[in-house]
Amino acid sequence: MFGLFVEHGPYFITKNLTMRARDFPWSSTLSMLYIDNPVGSGFSFTDDPKGYAVSEDDVARDLFSALIQFFQLFPEYQKNDFYATGESYAGKYVPALAHYIHTLNPILSVKIKLKGIAIGDAYSDPESIIGGYAAFLYQIGLLDEKQRRHFQKLCDECVKYIKEEKWFQAFEVMDRLLDGDLTKDPSYFYNVTGCSNYYNILQCTEPEDQNYYEKFLSLSEVRRAIHVGNRTFNDGSKVAKYLREDTVKSVKPWLTEIMNNYKVLIYNGQLDIIVAAPLTEQSLMAMDWKGSREYKKAKKKIWKIFESDAEVAGYVRQVGDFHQSRVVCVCIEDAGRGREPRNVWSLEELAKARIQMPPCSPRRNRALPTPWAQPGETSSDFWLPELHIK
Repeated sequence: MFGLFVEHGPYFITKNLTMRARDFPWSSTLSMLYIDNPVGSGFSFTDDPKGYAVSEDDVARDLFSALIQFFQLFPEYQKNDFYATGESYAGKYVPALAHYIHTLNPILSVKIKLKGIAIGDAYSDPESIIGGYAAFLYQIGLLDEKQRRHFQKLCDECVKYIKEEKWFQAFEVMDRLLDGDLTKDPSYFYNVTGCSNYYNILQCTEPEDQNYYEKFLSLSEVRRAIHVGNRTFNDGSKVAKYLREDTVKSVKPWLTEIMNNYKVLIYNGQLDIIVAAPLTEQSLMAMDWKGSREYKKAKKKIWKIFESDAEVAGYVRQVGDFHQSRVVCVCIEDAGRGREPRNVWSLEELAKARIQMPPCSPRRNRALPTPWAQPGETSSDFWLPELHIK
């Protein structure tokens, strides 16, 4: 639901809990399916403790099952090219799902036409990212030298536990140091920076407008319209407890497999902290795939939406051509996690140009009244997910 209402769905939610049409939603040109994932997040649910995912195998199995059900119910979409996308921790979910599709497609009657993946701020290989936190935070002025040394010491301890496959110990170190998800006390990061938001270096606290959608989804008229009954909208904290050991595990072998066989777009917001652009670069440089040597030699190029633009939209490093598997890494300027850059075309234009998704052609559709518009208001192109499976 976060992606749908906060990032790139056809509507966003205002402070007074009404819907407003987004200028350039992905659904303008792409058929979108949003899924609350893993099971227990959002409106997805299980009444059995064994139904919660404890590994990426579990996550991939559930997502794959949901997709198969979707294509069985809506076979008209089965012929479409399929791209799996997500951000942050979906840096694990997306490669895991793509691996499942890649492995099972040859033997199942229902085929998914996987063409590629796109991941923003990808937390795919924690070991290669965690080691760079201290230096990055020091360089952007959030840590002083003494704090940097302490931060690096604990990051090294976490990496040591990862190498020893002591997953719970590694999780505990990182949770107390930075994440603060399950620890009772504030994290070290919060104590020394005063900031609870590690998704944007310019915003110390999470923007208020990123939480409007949760209040919107609690409205009785909305719940009736999307057929969720009296189900609770879950914040994902229970899911996080089941996946805590998974948080420090890598999906690098699966990501490598996908990079070798499909189109891959990895993009970063320039202002993100927890999966910062240089840490993604560091992680990709350490990966061994068939284009790795070429990727390391590839020049970073300045990317503009139009050549005549004065503003830079980001920076691109690309390997491969349009007819073979390719990898593109992008840093999007002036963007953090869950925050649109100044140029709202950025990702869709990038997808069009780099992994051959359909081009963005903003359209004006007949305005339709919606149940949640204010009196006299209309919202164009009203849309909700056709299927909500988890």
